[in-house]
Amino acid sequence: MTEELVEEGSDKRLDPEQQAHEEQDAASRPRDVITVVLTADNHLGAAAGQPMRRREERARQLRHAFQQAVDFAIGQGVDLFIQAGDLFDSLNPAEHERSFVAERLVQLRQAGVRTFMVGGLHDTPPLGRALAEGALPAPHLSFARLGALHYFEPLAPPSRPSAAMATGASLGSGQPLIELTPAFCEIGQLRVGLCGLSVRAGQEGDPLAYVRPAAELERAQIRILILHAPIEGLSTEPVPAEAQAQALVSRATLARQTAFQYILAGYHHAFQQLHLGQCELIVAGPTQHIDFNDPDAEPGFVFLGLASDGVRWCKHISVEAVRLRRLVVPTSALWPAPPTGAGAPSGETGAAASASATAGSPTAVILERLRPLCDQQTMVQLKLEGELTRQQYHQLDLNQIRRYGEQHAFSLAIDDTALTLMPDYEASASSGPAEATERFSPREELAALADEWIAAASDEQEKKALLVTKEVLLTALDEIH
Repeated sequence: MTEELVEEGSDKRLDPEQQAHEEQDAASRPRDVITVVLTADNHLGAAAGQPMRRREERARQLRHAFQQAVDFAIGQGVDLFIQAGDLFDSLNPAEHERSFVAERLVQLRQAGVRTFMVGGLHDTPPLGRALAEGALPAPHLSFARLGALHYFEPLAPPSRPSAAMATGASLGSGQPLIELTPAFCEIGQLRVGLCGLSVRAGQEGDPLAYVRPAAELERAQIRILILHAPIEGLSTEPVPAEAQAQALVSRATLARQTAFQYILAGYHHAFQQLHLGQCELIVAGPTQHIDFNDPDAEPGFVFLGLASDGVRWCKHISVEAVRLRRLVVPTSALWPAPPTGAGAPSGETGAAASASATAGSPTAVILERLRPLCDQQTMVQLKLEGELTRQQYHQLDLNQIRRYGEQHAFSLAIDDTALTLMPDYEASASSGPAEATERFSPREELAALADEWIAAASDEQEKKALLVTKEVLLTALDEIH
């Protein structure tokens, strides 16, 4: 099993002279090679975690990134445009997002580019929810019914995976339970067969272990599986359990399968190319940063040349994207001495921590460190980690930090999951007045933030909706505490 880092390209607009060269190159390509643009995890319509004033701008960025992939495919005159899941960020995308995609699909079809898609976790109905129970159909279905693309619908997996599946039985071994129906296309003198497989929320086991392609796929010279699923060993950071699909494709399954020469995948948010067994696995990565799990990965899409005997080229094409920056601040950097029982400072010497702390309040120290990272084209994550007392926690004005981020960066996310609250007997014994920098309680902080949104809303209906939401959230918080 080997891992290969392939050449990265850069996004660029083609002038007429360049366009002519591209068309000439396309005409002179070997007839034993098919050309593909692979994209995935476009998450059109995603706005979660964005300030209200940034949401439409963020939506435009996501659409523009997908447009760059389409423009490149048309400019290169590729044979196939493959989207490997999570085109949309929700099962019910807004009408303008649907219209945008419809227009792009028309452009591809008019240029003679064939489009194939699978769904993703975000834009496919969860497992077990039938249409009669109120679940919406995947938005791709309407495009497929109009003939704009070929959509591989998600399969209904067996209710109880067998023991063989649980231990990672590979595709093509034993007696598979579900057959994948391939789609075929003739490109030059090559017969290309494609299958699609995507997991759904609530699915368990190894999805590749209980499927096999129909026998006629063997007649294709080039055999491709479009996959949207988590793959063992590809995540760079642990993801919270509630955000993960329960399904997982094992590397053993990938290495043993012989039905497909190429597996073109989505789900993971970083471009990767791996050779596993007899197949080439290529993960597209997203066209924009969606989270901070892969901060060093460049968003983009992949330009491929595939032949029956191997990959001719695999180039990652970067697109215009907001930058990611991460600031990790240990509690030892905010106070001159760590609280009782705290470990050694993380990533900073004790002397440096003391110097930082004396520069101002803990909130001021954080703001000073944020300043060089923030600009209007940067998404920043502030990660707080370490041990602190309740009194120290109340000295952090996260509202002020959040407002600073919204004003000076494209967005700011605060991650306090690595903070550990220590007993503070001294603080509880003290009856003195609270410090001027005391942080709101969680309830007061939520109420203050909601009031800001309500005040910023220009529409009366929106104000009323936000007010109702505020009351519901405060009631729920009261019930928890």
